[in-house]
Amino acid sequence: MRPVRKKINSSYLLMFLIGSLVFALVIRVFLANNAGLLEMKNRTPVLGTFATYIVIAESETAGLILSSMDSLARYLDNELGVYGNGELSNLNMRGYALIPELSSDLIYLLDNSMFISSITDSLFDPAMGALVNTWGFPSDPHLPDSADIDSALARSGLSNVRITGDTLFLSSGTLLDFGAIAKGYSADRIYTLAREMGASAALVEIGGEIRCGGDTATGRLWRLAVRNPRGDNIMEMIEIENGAVATSGDYENYFFENGLRFCHILDPRTGYPETGVASVTVICGNAAFGDALATAVSVGGRDTAENLPDSLFSLIIVVSEDENGEVTEWRRGSI
Repeated sequence: MRPVRKKINSSYLLMFLIGSLVFALVIRVFLANNAGLLEMKNRTPVLGTFATYIVIAESETAGLILSSMDSLARYLDNELGVYGNGELSNLNMRGYALIPELSSDLIYLLDNSMFISSITDSLFDPAMGALVNTWGFPSDPHLPDSADIDSALARSGLSNVRITGDTLFLSSGTLLDFGAIAKGYSADRIYTLAREMGASAALVEIGGEIRCGGDTATGRLWRLAVRNPRGDNIMEMIEIENGAVATSGDYENYFFENGLRFCHILDPRTGYPETGVASVTVICGNAAFGDALATAVSVGGRDTAENLPDSLFSLIIVVSEDENGEVTEWRRGSI
């Protein structure tokens, strides 16, 4: 019999305090500095979690912008999913792809995933799909046999991805899985769409990855709450006008067995979940990089955080827990 599992949706990693979060569509007049603007908010399931969109725009266009944001999220959900009938799923099934025929979305994820892998000693790795499946995350997490872990680990990692000419090849059984960057990337894309469509300000939150910003004239200051990874309270309030906040934590999806916590963040070196890091919050310019860096630091801990280029982030907060349950906090940078 498998142990009882406790799974916490990652959308609760970062909550923003802009009135109350609601599950239905909320429309109200934005009265701060710009009469005539509407603030619209929606919360909906997508990308295996929940997404919240906030848009501040002229009343004639606000609804259309919000609807377009949700449509883009669903498109990216399909195209970047490991399974289904989207572009990434088809690549994984074929085992190869002509690079000139790949979408700009997949090219971005490939290029930047390889870059982040290179600066984190491969602790961030987008080719871990076989290993993730072996552990059963996210829907059926369980402790696999060690032989199954070793087998999946051999089929995982960028060492199993090669480019010859204009063709990308995957080794047999290797699966690309952008789960540790796709939510952040999607938040960036959806935010950009809203702004291009005329939104004066916007916020996108997908599973704890946030991209927000707006015109100075709106006077909008986004107040974001970082959750205590070992409690239900708020660890810290963060205020930013423009940028991204990403959090990765061992409480997003996990189970206990024999008194040990096994979380969804897998160490590419061992094939087993990371231990010792309870959560990592990264504040930076875009959510894709924040998402990926938070994952890498969750695996590598403070050593990895200390060696990241300053240009990639403003602030990193690492919350660690030792074998005695003592929690400590470490920071690098400021906002």
